[in-house]
Amino acid sequence: MYIIFKFARNCIRLCKRFKSTTVNIILKESLPTAAYQPDVVEKDKYANWEKRGLFKPSNNDKPVFSMVLPPPNVTGRLHLGHALACTVQDVIARHKRAAGYNVLWVPGMDHAGIATQGVVEKYLNRIRNVDRHRLGRELFIDEVWKWKEEHGNAIGDQLRKLGCSLDWSREVFTMNADHTYAVNMAFQRLFDRNLIYRKKALINWCRALNSTISDIELDLLKIDGPTHLNIPGYEKPVLFGQLYSFVYKIFGSSDEIVVATTQPETMLGDSAVAFHPDDNRYKSLAGKRVINPLTGRSMPIIFNDFVDMHFGSGAVKITPAHSKVDFDIANEHNLEYKQVIGEDGKMQNSGSYDGLMRYDCREKVVQKLNNDGLFVGVLPHSMCLPICSRTGDVVDFLPKEQWFISCTDMNERAAEMVKSGQLKIEPERFVDNWLQWCADDRDWCISRQLWWGHQVPAYRCSTVDKEVIWVAAQDANEARKRASVYLRTYPDSILAERDRDVLDTWFSSAIYPFAALGWPQHHYSKDYHDFYPLNLMVTGHDILGFWVHRMVMLGLELTERLPFPKVLLHGIICDNKGAKMSKSKGNVIDPIDIINGISLEDLRQKTIDNKNKGLLNQEEFDKAISYQRYNFMATEGIPRCGADALRFTLLSHDIKSNFVNFDINMCHANKLFCNKIWQSVKYLQLNFDKLNKPHDVVCLDDLTCFDKWILSRLQNMVAIVNKTTADADFHLTTKALRTFLYNEMCDIYLEATKPGFQGYKKTVAFAHAHTLSAVLNTGLRCLHPFMVYLTQEIIPKIPSFQDNIIYNFTDLDKPVFDWPLHSDFQSWDHPNVEKKIGKILNTASLVRELKGLCGISNRLRPLVCVRTADVDLKDDLENFKPVILGLTKCKDLQFEDAETARKRFIKGFIDFDTLVGVEILSDDVEKTLSMAKRKLTLKIEKLEKALTKLETKINNSNYVNTVSESMRIKEKQILLHKKEELKRMQTDLGRLSFENIGINKNNLEIK
Repeated sequence: MYIIFKFARNCIRLCKRFKSTTVNIILKESLPTAAYQPDVVEKDKYANWEKRGLFKPSNNDKPVFSMVLPPPNVTGRLHLGHALACTVQDVIARHKRAAGYNVLWVPGMDHAGIATQGVVEKYLNRIRNVDRHRLGRELFIDEVWKWKEEHGNAIGDQLRKLGCSLDWSREVFTMNADHTYAVNMAFQRLFDRNLIYRKKALINWCRALNSTISDIELDLLKIDGPTHLNIPGYEKPVLFGQLYSFVYKIFGSSDEIVVATTQPETMLGDSAVAFHPDDNRYKSLAGKRVINPLTGRSMPIIFNDFVDMHFGSGAVKITPAHSKVDFDIANEHNLEYKQVIGEDGKMQNSGSYDGLMRYDCREKVVQKLNNDGLFVGVLPHSMCLPICSRTGDVVDFLPKEQWFISCTDMNERAAEMVKSGQLKIEPERFVDNWLQWCADDRDWCISRQLWWGHQVPAYRCSTVDKEVIWVAAQDANEARKRASVYLRTYPDSILAERDRDVLDTWFSSAIYPFAALGWPQHHYSKDYHDFYPLNLMVTGHDILGFWVHRMVMLGLELTERLPFPKVLLHGIICDNKGAKMSKSKGNVIDPIDIINGISLEDLRQKTIDNKNKGLLNQEEFDKAISYQRYNFMATEGIPRCGADALRFTLLSHDIKSNFVNFDINMCHANKLFCNKIWQSVKYLQLNFDKLNKPHDVVCLDDLTCFDKWILSRLQNMVAIVNKTTADADFHLTTKALRTFLYNEMCDIYLEATKPGFQGYKKTVAFAHAHTLSAVLNTGLRCLHPFMVYLTQEIIPKIPSFQDNIIYNFTDLDKPVFDWPLHSDFQSWDHPNVEKKIGKILNTASLVRELKGLCGISNRLRPLVCVRTADVDLKDDLENFKPVILGLTKCKDLQFEDAETARKRFIKGFIDFDTLVGVEILSDDVEKTLSMAKRKLTLKIEKLEKALTKLETKINNSNYVNTVSESMRIKEKQILLHKKEELKRMQTDLGRLSFENIGINKNNLEIK
């Protein structure tokens, strides 16, 4: 009986031993390829995520977080600017999900009235040689819908390729029935509150588009003196940048005054001549009139403060129908309006000049004035020419009946939201821009003369006796009923004609945050109840006024709530030279070409195809080809980088700065970073395979100094990542992740574990395995929002333990990985260990630097010699000699003695107590020393240039206004660091001599 009991007890002991050592090892599926291949890793993952509904909010009591994707225009394919915006939002959404939030991120696309109509017209003209007028409105709209179906799907595919975790079941298109109904209701409610009205006013008119355009579609082209420009509709270039002077005669007198203008043809529409009230030269002309030299009409002389008495003669002609400033002055002085330029760009109401194109008329007018002896002369003149960004045509200012929104009260409310802190704008430097927009008391023109868009839901209702009223309604029947109240007649006797104009796209977009969630039928919408207001709006700083400001105005007016409490503004994407990416510069890069890679020939063919479709004109095509040849010739195209490398690169820049410069080379380097991570997991898998043998129980006391060091660095990284991710300082997050995963974990810690994994002491190997498993699991969870495909592939394949002595992860089978909190790792802060290992790493770093200066390759394996008075460092160098030799690729490390004194070394100081030398294996010591000096001198010169450039940038007067506070702090720190580095290098250069390498000239013969 005793024997049986003893046998059973031994079996239990053995089982317990195996349970704590062998059975608790969880081996995972191997990685599919030897090296990281983005196409293999990314394949089918997104489709699987979407199929499993991972991006849909769940019905639970978790805290809610909601955003909408600023809808990209359905005009083609996404560009890198979209990729930046989408990646920023995706990181935020994924971080919130991992932190336990119930996240909704709504996708959508904007119909983009002007942009889409222009693109489709160019396409039809190129492919079928027809314009929209030949097709007719209905057939043209059909063609636009076909375009939307083709390119809208392409945009969705691109967003999926980028890994954007959008809830596609809630996708919105601004021309769909639900959104159209919301647009009509928004118009009607604002109309009923007397906030929308119709009036004749001066608007931006693009002749080529035959439509009003908003200020955002208007570019100001600066011209310094006489410049010829190609203008649509003109056979020869038109000359701009000249100031023409001519004479106005005083009515009933022989006196005359000289007036100057850049637009002589508008003289035909002049209504007055103005002077400054304080200009003593002209006070005697008060109450008098002048004769228009072209029309013979007399016009009043007026006085107004807007006139600059020091410019030219101090006299200004007033043309109310073709100048916004003059229009306001005319209202103030009750002047008449005479429109002499028509919507077709031809002269009208101008007598013999009628029918001439305005710039052809200019030549005729100047010639007439010259013939009559009234022309004084012409001078070069700097000016800003208003250009339509869509067509390149010069914008005219014309009087036209349009629909307007009264913005005064809504502006005051929007300003108060920011002043009171209820609406936070980040970066804060844009608060001033916000208040400037809110202080602009001009009303908002919301009608456009386009075919593609939301037709204005307003009806011109009239009776047989010609009484007319405008009403807003959902259809003609409702319009007649509403009009009957005001016209006091039966609805059936009223003729209701819908306005043919469409609404400004920004009006439709302004209601997007609440319309996308079910407004105005919000009483029946669970989404509106659960997710409105949104938690955050992320968009580019360039549309703060055009879009964000209007969303806040209409959100407050129509829902009585802020649509979101916080706005995060990111910069504009630029190329590696700092030039803004645009078709006109030819430097636009398709993010999919970076993800998949593309040859130079295919890149060229793609550009040819875009030109053939009418998407690029000849000038844009030439610039694109030139840019590709210059930037991608060396690499024969764009190398395959993958979505993760692209995402990580985009967010390695300070997104809060005004501009984000993108470099393909940096993106390719981050692909190599992905491979580094891939190899680290393979390394752990390989060593886990060797560990599946019985061993003693491992506890925290078995952790080596390097284990504790990497855990201390881990907690530091988690702390930084938690703070910077929450603050959207993603450039600091990515820097912390790359520093930890690439430099500290892969380059140092993995090397430090090799002796332990290869040694005979199993407790050390298991301590490394526990540590590395926990470090990889934690680090890659922090990396996951930035590199979604790579981390989703490898986190489940990290070998682990059922009871990891460092940290147990319980979410290995969950579709969304938990976010590592700093509080879980704070106990691993070991400053003393970091100080100890820091000295060891400084030694290794100096050895590598000295090898580099002398051109000693890793295969030569030189001897390292150390002289130190630091007893602790000496012990550590002895104890960690295998690690140091592995890090430095050297043969041996010895402490200075009589034997090493006879060898030839190049030496450098770590501090006052420690001198480190690397054996010079070349017989030509003078040549080696000369090489070292030359390399160090080049480094110093390069650093001095970088310092000068950085100091110039920081001292620039615009620096404070254009760079975020976090970037200013960072760059000042970089400046101080570079100055310290320069001082050290200059000191090192002075120390490089024969004496410093441990020999004198008489020793040169010693072998």
